[in-house]
Amino acid sequence: MEAETEPKIVVISSPNPKQNEAKYVQDLIEAGLWRFHLRKPSWSSDELRSLLKELPEACLRRVVLHRRRELLAEFPLAGYHLTSTETYPTGACPGTLSRSFHDLECLETCEEKLDYVFIGPVFDSVSKQGYASAFEPNALRDFFRKRRRNESSRTYTIALGGIVPDRVRVCLGLGFDGVAVLGGIWASRDPAKKLHRYLAAFPWISRRRVG
Repeated sequence: MEAETEPKIVVISSPNPKQNEAKYVQDLIEAGLWRFHLRKPSWSSDELRSLLKELPEACLRRVVLHRRRELLAEFPLAGYHLTSTETYPTGACPGTLSRSFHDLECLETCEEKLDYVFIGPVFDSVSKQGYASAFEPNALRDFFRKRRRNESSRTYTIALGGIVPDRVRVCLGLGFDGVAVLGGIWASRDPAKKLHRYLAAFPWISRRRVG
């Protein structure tokens, strides 16, 4: 695995339209975002295409798409994200391939070739009422302790669910490589400024000037 030089922070799009959304996405990426996950379950391909056309190519290369796989052929995107139940692609998929998991046993037995995975909800969700934590801290520590013994199977593992800046180091301490954020970013009036708080929470860059 590469050295820990870039904070692994993923921002997931709001499922609903946001005014000036393309500008927000560009601001987040320019502020140091690792990946932007474009997840709009109710949007058509045309609606997603319109948003992607507003982004410069440098930003598109940080965008990971959900659900509308056909758009991968039209834009130079970073990759594609599978839901927990989505069929693994049989053909080549440009960029990275990732998936969501809600059960440690499913992740342990997964034999798919994935670049990184989401596990959640780790904490009670900020954006979804009733979406409560599904994991005990000790179970997560044991899981990551076992994985460290087998570096050949190591895949970046991203914590999802209820991630606020104060919980970033908690997640890293449990064994996660990074965090994914939705409500913690979109509840802010200035998402890029809020991202700086997440960046500053990573211990190996906290002494640097962020932003």
